[in-house]
Amino acid sequence: MVVKLIDGRWEVIYYVGEHNHKLVDKPSLKKYLRSHQGIPPEERAFLTHHHNCNLTTGENDLLAQSEG
Repeated sequence: MVVKLIDGRWEVIYYVGEHNHKLVDKPSLKKYLRSHQGIPPEERAFLTHHHNCNLTTGENDLLAQSEG
């Protein structure tokens, strides 16, 4: 699959279905996929900083969304 940012939206521009695997049934389970196991150093630093400031997970999520 190939995606491209077009007019501020990600669009699939090429897809070969027979080369894919089954999608995750529940989005909440994606954290268990191998591709989602690592945390980039920048994100780890961000989370560590907010943890040290006693921010909750929900507050962290809100901050991350507002920065995106």
